[in-house]
Amino acid sequence: MIVKKIIVTGSCGFVGFNLINNIDKNTEVIGLDSLNDAYDSRFKELRLKYLEKKPNFKFHQIDLANMDTLNKNSHIFENCEAVVHLGARAGVRQSFDDPEKYLMDNTLGTTNLSLKVKEYDVPQILIASTSSIYGDTGKQLAVENKDELFNPPSVYASTKSFGETLAKNILDDTSTVIKISRFFTVYGPFGRPDMSILRFIHWIASGQDVIIYGDGNQRRSFTYISDIVDGIQKLLKYKKEGTFNFGSNQTWSLNEVIELIEKHIEKKGKIINKERAYKDVDVVLPSLELSKEILNWQPTTNIEDGIKKTVEWYKEYESSIEKLNFKYEYE
Repeated sequence: MIVKKIIVTGSCGFVGFNLINNIDKNTEVIGLDSLNDAYDSRFKELRLKYLEKKPNFKFHQIDLANMDTLNKNSHIFENCEAVVHLGARAGVRQSFDDPEKYLMDNTLGTTNLSLKVKEYDVPQILIASTSSIYGDTGKQLAVENKDELFNPPSVYASTKSFGETLAKNILDDTSTVIKISRFFTVYGPFGRPDMSILRFIHWIASGQDVIIYGDGNQRRSFTYISDIVDGIQKLLKYKKEGTFNFGSNQTWSLNEVIELIEKHIEKKGKIINKERAYKDVDVVLPSLELSKEILNWQPTTNIEDGIKKTVEWYKEYESSIEKLNFKYEYE
């Protein structure tokens, strides 16, 4: 790591947790998280329990949408060399049920954080965004600064897109370098319980029904968490502004993923197909041209190895998470 002090928002989330575990021990890490209930918050508490063992980590439970709370904790921004903004309210489909929470957490939260970055003249901010703003790419590759949809296909995607735009406007004409990373369907150890791979692993391992919304032929650019962490670290070292896709350059269907999970668990799943989820896309595939040419980044973990590692992690931690909620986000 190239900085001595870094703030990571969403520190108890899936990506934040894994990033912090890979930050150099000589770097002071300030973790911010609201511990919101977008999915079972006990997953975040489990991650936090492990993070608090790190001597270079300090945690603050802060809701970024509450500027009064941010102002009361302004001292954390002093001498900060970088902010990695991973904090957000996750979940595409449930965003339609509660738009206000997504607007507060994803748009207002990013706005408030950008104002503090400006106030303290933080040298750089990296904002994690989402592949959701591209919608269904079909056979076309999603290209940064070209294929973003003017009308994003979900409330979640809209609030993330607005957050990007507002941050850029707030930090325009300042010395802060702003960088955007767009993630494509991240999975792996300590993952989100509302996302497909970990949910499928749990259901198959525990003998529960494996619920697929649709026929299972919808395809995703599944990206292993260590590749995402590598991308963030390379982006932190990059000196200029830019927007970059971080995803796999191949897609796999949900059915193919389930077959791999069954192989590594050595157990067949009880598949139940239900009606396709609202506004679920068929294919999402990123262009990686900028990430490869500028950052020298590309994914290195193939889907079989990634699922194998995730299954091994699940077996190791099964007793800690078996009673947690793996309910699908839109049930």
